[in-house]
This record gives sequence, C-alpha cells and structure tokens, in this order.
Amino acid sequence: MSKNLSSNEVDREPVTLATGLEAFQSSPEFSGPVEDLDGHDCNDHFAHIYESREEKFEAAVPFVRHGLERGEQIAYVVDQSTESDVRTALRTAGIDIDAALDSGALTFYTVDETYLRDGSFDSHEMIQFYADATAEATEDFEALRLVAEMSWIKDDETTVEQLMEYESQINDLFDREDVLAICQYDRELFAPEVIQNVIKTHPHLIYDGAACHNFYYTPPEELFGDDAPVRENERMLQTLHERTTAKTELQQRERFLEDLYDATADSDRSFEAKIRRLLKLGTERFNLDIGYFTQTTGDEMFEIVEAVGDHEQIAAGVTDSLGDTYCEKLLAAPGRIAVTDAAEAGWTTDPAYKRFGLDAYFATTVHVGGEEYGTLCFASETPREEPYTDADRTYLDLMGQWVEYELEQQRREAYLRESYRITSDPTLDFDEKLQALFELGCEQFGLELGVMAEVDSGEDRLEIEYVSTDHEHLKPGLELSLSETYCSGAVDSSGVVSVANPVEAGYDDLRIHREFGIEAYLGTSIEVEGDANRTFFFVSEEPRDHGFSDDEHTFQRLLGQWVRYELEHQQREAFLRESYQITADPNLDFDAKLEQLLDLGREWMGLDAAGLTHLPSWEDKFLSEYTVGYGDDAADESDEFWTDPGEGCYCRQAIESDEPVGMADVRGTEWEDDQIHQEHGLTCYLGTKVMNGSTPYGTLWIGSTDPRDREFTETERTFLELIGQWVSYEIERSQREQALKESNKRLEQFAYAASHDLQEPLRMVSSYLQLIERRYSDALDEDGEEYLEFAVNGADRMREMISGLLAYSRVETRGDPFEPVELGTVLNDVLEDLHLQIEGTDAKIAVEDLPCVEGDSNQLRQLFQNLLENAITYSGDSAPHIHIDAKRRKQKWVISVHDNGIGIDPENQDRIFDIFDRLHSRDEYDGTGLGLALCQRIVERHNGEMWVESEPDEGSTFSFTLPAT
Repeated sequence: MSKNLSSNEVDREPVTLATGLEAFQSSPEFSGPVEDLDGHDCNDHFAHIYESREEKFEAAVPFVRHGLERGEQIAYVVDQSTESDVRTALRTAGIDIDAALDSGALTFYTVDETYLRDGSFDSHEMIQFYADATAEATEDFEALRLVAEMSWIKDDETTVEQLMEYESQINDLFDREDVLAICQYDRELFAPEVIQNVIKTHPHLIYDGAACHNFYYTPPEELFGDDAPVRENERMLQTLHERTTAKTELQQRERFLEDLYDATADSDRSFEAKIRRLLKLGTERFNLDIGYFTQTTGDEMFEIVEAVGDHEQIAAGVTDSLGDTYCEKLLAAPGRIAVTDAAEAGWTTDPAYKRFGLDAYFATTVHVGGEEYGTLCFASETPREEPYTDADRTYLDLMGQWVEYELEQQRREAYLRESYRITSDPTLDFDEKLQALFELGCEQFGLELGVMAEVDSGEDRLEIEYVSTDHEHLKPGLELSLSETYCSGAVDSSGVVSVANPVEAGYDDLRIHREFGIEAYLGTSIEVEGDANRTFFFVSEEPRDHGFSDDEHTFQRLLGQWVRYELEHQQREAFLRESYQITADPNLDFDAKLEQLLDLGREWMGLDAAGLTHLPSWEDKFLSEYTVGYGDDAADESDEFWTDPGEGCYCRQAIESDEPVGMADVRGTEWEDDQIHQEHGLTCYLGTKVMNGSTPYGTLWIGSTDPRDREFTETERTFLELIGQWVSYEIERSQREQALKESNKRLEQFAYAASHDLQEPLRMVSSYLQLIERRYSDALDEDGEEYLEFAVNGADRMREMISGLLAYSRVETRGDPFEPVELGTVLNDVLEDLHLQIEGTDAKIAVEDLPCVEGDSNQLRQLFQNLLENAITYSGDSAPHIHIDAKRRKQKWVISVHDNGIGIDPENQDRIFDIFDRLHSRDEYDGTGLGLALCQRIVERHNGEMWVESEPDEGSTFSFTLPAT
C-alpha cells in the first residue's frame, strides 16, 4: 500500500493490513486460522461478521490490545453494545482501561457522534470525520485504530448503494492514511441481501474465528455500475476457473507426494532402488526423458550413481571429468537450474551442450554435512514446451531433500557402526581406541587433529593429555589458560561448541588462534565422576568454509560420552580391583579390611569421614561400632551412642531403604534437625543398610562435616552398596562360622564320647564272643556256630562304623592347614596302597595330568582312596575301567572319576552322600555307608562341591571342585 507521509510521519512504522493480521495471529482469544496476505493487500479495512456477543469481542479485544501495545489511538464506536459492555470485555481480557482512557489512547464514540451526526448518514461528512480524527490521532500517537459497530444501518434510511459508495470512499482514505479499521456486522440483525453485499464489497473478512482474504470481493464501482451483470459473470467464471485450477494442482501435489512416499518409504528396498524410482517419478512429473544422480569427487571428477532414460553418455556407473558438464554449471550456480530450451538460454555454443546435447535441464545440488555431495538432474534432448512451475520447483526440492536426508542417514549409520566397532573391540586398550576414534573423527569432520585435555575451570587451567598426531605446538603436557582457548565455551556450557572461522566468530584474539594458528574447532566437555574434568576436541589450522552441522555436533557428543564412560569405567575398575585386593587379602582381619575399604571410598568421593553403626533393636540407639577420619572421640569410644532411631534419623533412612540414601548438603532439608547433624556436624551423608541374614544389623556410611558441591552419583551409591553387601556377608559368615565351630565341637565331643563309651562294651562283647568260640566251639552245633559268626561280624561292623563316625566328625577340627598339594603325587600314593586290590580285580586305571591345588593332602588322599575303592567294588561283572581327569573352571579345578560300573538310579543319587545310607544289602556289597559322606565332607571343607552323574548299567562319574593355587 502507498501512503503520503507528512514530515512528522517519516520515522513512524506504517500501519498496514498485515498489522491487523498480526493482532489476531498473536492473540490467545482469537481461535484462528489467520490467512496470510499473499499479495492481496488491498486496504486497511476488515469487515467482521458475527453471530454472538462472544464472537464480536473475539476479534475486537485482540485488535484493541495490539493497537494499545503499538502506541496507537483506539476509537471505539458503540451502538448495539453499550460503552459499559465494551469496558467489561476489555477489562476481563486484562487491558488497563483506566490508563488507556486517562492517556487518551482509548476513546468511545456513539453513532450520533459519528455516522448520524446530523440525524442521518452523510458519507462525505463521515469521511471527513475520519480524516480529521486520523490527523488528530497521529499528532500524539502512532496511528488511529477504529472499531465500529454497524448495527445502526438497520434502523436508518441509508440505502445499500449509499453505504457501498461510502465503503469505496473510506477504502481510499484508509489506503492513504495511518488508520486501521474493523466494521462489525451482526449477521442475525441484517437481511441476507445486506450481508451478501457486505461480503462482496470487503476484500478482507473476519468470520467464525477466521481472518481471510475474500475471493468474493467485488469493487463497489463494479458491483453497482451499469455493466455490473457482465462484470459479475466474468468474476464468477474467473473464480470457478481459479478454484478448479487450484483444486487440480492440489490433487496433483497430493498424488506426487503419495508417489514420492511410496518410492522412498519401503524399508526393504535398497537406496539404489529408491533412487531409480525417484528418478523415474521425476521424469514423469517434469515431462523430461532422462533422470540421473551424480556424486562429485575432490579431483574434479563425477560418477553417475543411478540413471533412467536413454542416453549414450548418461548411465549408471559412468565416471568422467566434471569439466564441460551441466553438473559443473549447477555446482557453480547459487541454486537450482531450470532451462526449458538450451537455445533460448544461450547454451548451444557451450562445450557442455556439444558434449551431451541436452536441450532441457532441471536440476539441484545435493549437500551432505553442509558440503556439496553431487547433483540430482532431469533432462531431455528436446526442448520443454511449458515453463517450470512453482510446484515443479517444490517437487524438485523435496526430492533433493530426501536424497540429502538418506545420504546423511547412511553417513550417520556408517559412522556409528565404525565407532561402535572401535569401542567394543576387546583387543584394543583405551589408548588404541582413543587414537582410532581421533582418526575417525578427523575424517568425519574434515579436521586435522584430535586432542583430549584435563581442565580446571576454577584455576583457569588446561593441560593436554593426548594428541592424535604430532603437532608443532599442541603436545602432551602443554599447559594453557582455559580462557585463551576455544574449550572455555564447551566447559562453560557443558555441551558441544564449534568454531568454523574464528575471525567471523570474534575469537581471533585468543592465544590458541594468534600463536598456534588453530582456525577450526569442534569440542565437548567431559565430567568424570570423582576425577578431574576433561575436554575432548578436534581442531584444524584451516578454517571451514561452512559451519558444523547438527549431525556433527551429535557425533561429537557421542564421542565425548564414550570417552567419559571409558574413563569412569577405568576408574571403577581400579577401585573394584583395589577393593577386591583388600577383601581377598588373607593377612588382613575384618577391621583392617573395613578401614582400608572406607579409606578407599573416602578418597574416591572426596569425603573425610566414614563408619559402621549397629542397631541392636528399634528400642535402642544406633551404636557407632567403627569410625574413620571423624575424630579421636568417635574413633576411640566404641560405646558412644550416636543418635536415636527417629523418623528423620540419617541411619533410619538408610536402614529402611532398599537402596543407598544420601544428601550432599542436609542444611535446609528435613534432615537438618537430626542429632548427627546437630551434635556431630555431619552435613554430607551417604549410607546403606547392613544385614545379618534377613535381619537389619545397622548402616555403613561415608560423609563429611562440609557440604558437597555435587550430588552423589549412581556409581558412588553402587560402590558403597557393594561394600555394605561385603560387610553384611562378613557379619553373617562370622556368625555362621562361630555357630559351625560350636556345632562341630559338640559333634566331635559326641563322636568321641560315643566312640569311647561304645568301644568299651563293644570290646567286652567281642572278648566274650571270642571266649565262647575257644571254650565251647566243640559243644556248638552247626546253627550255633553260624549264630556265633553273625555276632562276631556284627561287632566288627560296629567297630568300623564307630571309627568312621569319629573320622567324619574330625574333618573340620583335626585336619591339617591348607597348602599347595600336587594331586598327581597324592593319587600315586593311593594307587600304591590299592595295588593288591587293583591287581586282584584286573582293574585298568587311566590318569590325565592332575593340577596343584590348595588343600589338606591327607584328606585328599582319603578322598581319592574312597572313590577308587567304590569304583572297583561296584564294577559289576566286568573288570573295572577307571578314568581320572581335571578341567579348569575359573579359580577352581573340577576333578572327575569315571567308571564303567553298575551305575546309580537318578532317584537315588542324592541318598548316596547321606551317613549310613546304603543302596545295597550287605550280602551284595560290604561297607559302612560312610565313605561317600566322608568324601563330601572333605570337599566341603575345601570350599568345593561334589556331585555324581550316572545311569544304571552305564557307569558313574563322581566330580568335585578344589581351589586352584
């Protein structure tokens, strides 16, 4: 719109129809939609057709608010509404009515003061009124904004022709001056013919929550002139044509988008197949014969990746020089190229035309990662009759965007696969993985050098740790001021920061640029738990000709995350190794191990105190059993009571939770009133519960009298929980061992008493039986002699059982200390002792190499002897074949004794290890039923397991585990 601005209006922002649309677009009251102008900026005048009070103010309120915010004056003409109604609506919407009225920014008029000043409507007088009002308003305000209720027309004698004449004149006025208006018409108040004329004579309408350009608009002079019917027919026909054309184009666009989706969305189709379908779709849509996709290389060459159509020089796989090609022209152009006729474009004398003979050419450049990748082209050897439409250009752009997206996706996936391959390679150590990632990143980002450095932002210090390749200045050990490097931005933001060109970014004064010549940078900060922070970045001495993409930022973030994980993993492994060494040290007692573990945790978490508490019962107080680093009183006085087990108690919180609980700073929290804080000053606390079996025992904690500047991490919580579990195990094991010792002691006492007390009457029975046999054997008949033999055998078996029971009870208490034992030597001794039995049964025994284990050699000799005797005894009718071997299983050896004997039914395999439990009668096989029970007891003393695998008539395999040296 054009305006004649006076001298005092030169600096004023002009008021246009777009200003009014902005009011509706930015308002929560206006439900929308709001149609953009799209070249239809006719004048600054809206007609608002409404059907309810709510609809009337839905447009008026945001229109008024927006004008007041812009510093304009509002003239509100009331008729159907009262001034009070309008004030209420504006005030309810949050507009300061009083301030606007006091400043003159809001003025109310009645119809009698405006449209009907002389009792009837005069269009010329009304135009003059608005011209004067606009001139007066713009002296102190930015513009005049008008809201006018038009309900007065219904009761006035004004004709439609007079009103439309007025509308024509006021449109001219609004077109020249800084004034913006809404004329409001109640649809229920006026006859349909009047509303129809309002619609026809206003280029922009507001109705039912929508602000739209009115394609039914007809200028008043055309609507009411002599040739109005002719013009109306022409307008109606033109409207029909435009609507049909628009609808057809929309349908074509929808079909194209559907075809484009079908061509690209099939996950089972390869990229090359999708490109072929895309090229075929483009040739059909653009009415061109040839479609091809090329990739260009840095050596001024190009390769045709895929092509459709018939052309001698354009086919998939063709590689040629980029010079004198259409692609060379395209890559040099600022955007797409659209040529319908090479002759008209002046291309027929060009070497590219002579080389390829393409008369029509429609193509766009494809970029990947911000760099030129290749071209997507459609062409024909004959000119194209129709010009390329905006829709054609949109379709070409969409196809190019899809190709770019797909290539970016391939590039991302390839990069992620390679980075995963590097980081998951078990044959590479951390330095080798880091170097491989540096090389991958340099290739991906087009930069020269990868660096990792330790940073201390508080001290403004950066020290380089790793450099991927030799550099004149950047070397391991070099210290710099953090603020003099690009890394300060990454550390401050805790994110990814990039600099493509330091001069353009305003970083040319940094030392890293001035002295070391670093031009391009992509880096991220790394926060490592319990360790110094680091930054991980790539640099180059050449600036980048384009910025870093979102994908490149994402890749850099992923690399930083892996480095952080690996550093934390190394740290965790170091702590776990050290904690394992502490807990596995046989030279340390429980208290020494606990002290070293807590010292390790304090060092890692940067805290100064730790301890173990015990809660005898909920009626008692938590007892400090052990503390380290907290003070002499707490460390020396083991009977000191710490705190009541109240609801807010630190230790109660820990003991009632299944996970460690902690707080970096209890001040200002519900924990602040706890006795531990009030009396002992413990301000930072992390605790976990300790169990004795299924019963809570107390808590293990690490803390400090000073608050911590960061929250406890999951790794730190897990570390304390592991220590707590070890303490729980040790407490439970200690009690089990004590109970076991007492049980074994009672068992040994019983066995000794039983053997001593039973041996005496047994000796007496045996003696008298022998005396009867010597004195009265001649007097006994055959039955008597048989009875006497039964009695003697029974006494002998009783003696063997008593001896076996005594041996069983003394496995734990009378065994020798463990030491390295060569099982091969032990087995040779057993075979020598069983020499006669082996020869007598023609037994064949094969032995593989046996290891050295930790154990009691005498008990292990008894173990092998019992198993071999069983294998020989239960061989059945066949000669015994026995095979002994050993296999390593982590920290233990599995020893197996295989035989070819009678086997054991699976349902009886658990019984054979029970004391005195026999599967066979004494007539079939002799024995006490203690041999295998004793074997299992010996294996258990060596912290091993014993089991059998067997089937009837298929032999048995007895296996057991022993600790490796």
